[in-house]
Amino acid sequence: VYGPRVPLHSGHYGNWAPNPAMRLAQLLATMKDAEGNVLIAGFYDDVVPLGAHEQQALAEVPNLDAELQRRLGIGAPEGGGRRLEELLQLPSLNVRGLASAWVGEEARTIVPATATAAIDVRLVKGNDPARMYQKILAHIRQQGYQVVAAEPTSEERQQYARLAKLGKPEGYQAVRTPMDLPVGQAVVEAVARASYGSAGAPVVKLPTLGGSGPLYLFDGLGIPSLGVPIVNFDNNQHGPNENLRLGHFWQGID
Repeated sequence: VYGPRVPLHSGHYGNWAPNPAMRLAQLLATMKDAEGNVLIAGFYDDVVPLGAHEQQALAEVPNLDAELQRRLGIGAPEGGGRRLEELLQLPSLNVRGLASAWVGEEARTIVPATATAAIDVRLVKGNDPARMYQKILAHIRQQGYQVVAAEPTSEERQQYARLAKLGKPEGYQAVRTPMDLPVGQAVVEAVARASYGSAGAPVVKLPTLGGSGPLYLFDGLGIPSLGVPIVNFDNNQHGPNENLRLGHFWQGID
């Protein structure tokens, strides 16, 4: 989101120069409600509902939400009371980063020139990446923004009161393998034997796992795909000090 061409002294231009950091915060706030539901029109329309086997699997998952809240320091989760496993079956809109001007010891009394948000959308079965992108684009335009694909020209800056640049979409479709296939049961039994020493030991089965992988390529060939997570709970995935306990690595090979 764009403001003045250069950062401006807030004592000289405050209350007059549009602040892109504030405008970006306001724009993002229009995309979700207080419970975390995405407000972008049609965001959930293409979701393929869970079948009976998937619904049964979710019902059998132990409820660990309270323990997760305690460990992660969360006072109240989003979702309006729905469990984590249930919410993972829906597409999500995530702000994965924000940047504008300077903070901390580098902070200065200026109106920033730009503000940037990095957004990811976790897709589920039925979502098309290009179609989801168009829904987000339409929403931004509905908030009064002229959306450009490159840095705005001087003419565009003077012509439009609200300017935003939206990056090109990157992504691919989600895949959900039917849970009642024989290969699924074979994998469950293999995990049970490797983890517990018995094919009849309990194994948690989920219809959907959040992760980035080109499984749609196998799906297009008619080859079912299943994910078997092997990481330790405290692996700090995609965060600082991401790690994998070696014992989990060896067990995954087994």
